[in-house]
Amino acid sequence: MQDDARETIRRLAALAGVPLTQERISALALTLPFVQTGVAALADIDYREAEPAARFQPRPEAPR
Repeated sequence: MQDDARETIRRLAALAGVPLTQERISALALTLPFVQTGVAALADIDYREAEPAARFQPRPEAPR
């Protein structure tokens, strides 16, 4: 991404088609480093040994 967090937010918003005010861009620019850290942490995980999640079983309906 860009070196400037505000420019990165502007470009991501434009790609998503989301109009943002300058105030929103400034607020989101403050959170961008946390998001980037989280994305990098998820990318570093080795998922090869992970088991698939169990199927969701809905609760049985209560008798009427």
